[in-house]
Amino acid sequence: MRPGFFILRHGRRKSAIRRYLRGQFCAMRNLKITTILFFLAASTGFLSAQTPPSDTTIYEVADRLPFPLLKSCNPALHPGWTVDSVRRCAEIQLLSMLSQNIRYPEEARTKNTQGTVVVSFVVEPTGRMTHYKLLKDIGDGCGDEALRVLKALDTLGLRWMPAIRDSMPVRMRHSIPLRFKLQEALPYYLTAEGDTIYSVVDVEPAFKNGMDSLVRFVYNRLQYPAAYADSCKTGVIEMSLLIDKDGSVEVENQIDFLNLGPDFQWEALRLANRTNSLWTPAQYNSQPVTTTLPLRVLFKSPKKGCAAANEKFDRASLLADEGTVLLEERKQDEAIKKWTDALALVPNNTEWLYYRGTALLNQNRREEACADYNRVKQILGITWFEGVRKLVCGW
Repeated sequence: MRPGFFILRHGRRKSAIRRYLRGQFCAMRNLKITTILFFLAASTGFLSAQTPPSDTTIYEVADRLPFPLLKSCNPALHPGWTVDSVRRCAEIQLLSMLSQNIRYPEEARTKNTQGTVVVSFVVEPTGRMTHYKLLKDIGDGCGDEALRVLKALDTLGLRWMPAIRDSMPVRMRHSIPLRFKLQEALPYYLTAEGDTIYSVVDVEPAFKNGMDSLVRFVYNRLQYPAAYADSCKTGVIEMSLLIDKDGSVEVENQIDFLNLGPDFQWEALRLANRTNSLWTPAQYNSQPVTTTLPLRVLFKSPKKGCAAANEKFDRASLLADEGTVLLEERKQDEAIKKWTDALALVPNNTEWLYYRGTALLNQNRREEACADYNRVKQILGITWFEGVRKLVCGW
């Protein structure tokens, strides 16, 4: 890999590995729970005080019904609310959370299958969900998808206030309806500032004179910070370019995966900004539109004394790329091993730590996954998946 060479991802502007991880781990990028965080603080204090019950009966009726513990329905935030008010709030928020995270089964989408699935489960005195059952299934994978989302929420930490009978927490069967309704997804989204950004386009934005021209532009203009020439720092900085419908460019965000530092980050920004007005905008319905495109730049010192460091990074990158291919082939164990080998060569590559951690989480190896996630936090100070990290691993 030559110093300054870049990687530009085409297609749906997410790498194949990120698409896979988004599909496998309903969060990160993927369960949309960052705005309705689980009410973990309260649930931990209450549920940890419970002792295993001697009564193993599963009740259908109780003095107080169970309800999910959600931060947005915390009684402390709503003075004057009764227990019933908190329960209604939590049930509404839970249904909203579930509906946001349903991945419509392809078979159901093809057959235009719509309707309501009803799932029942037992809320244990510990606040966990167990003994899932489908009470009503409309078929074509919808029932399985409803079960997947509920089980994923339990795995990620959702806990319930258990049912109360005779002043004691008891096991109780509870049911939830989930509505499956096909809706046409919008090709764009609105930012907080009210700008329209297209996530689906007919024609991708193009650099003036094509890809080869962009390669030459980056190679000829990316400058390794002179003050660090002997440091042999090597790594990738990824930027999200906001390419406006008039061809102008703005850097929307930036990730310095190896924490190279401000001088490298500034150089990456400088280079990206120099592409301003050199882009033909994306098109949707034959009209120019604003969209985003990821641009990755690779820093490698040109000093002869850094040849060994550069070669080590290249070998590690090759291993990580092999891990990507293996993951796409659903060979998770082999992919994890490739990332482990890559990280043995470049231990602080937060991108590879994130990928390995997410694959580990898919295998329910939560402790190992959190070790990788928290390592990213330690290296960078903040993560691009902080909502998920906090939810899975705690604060």
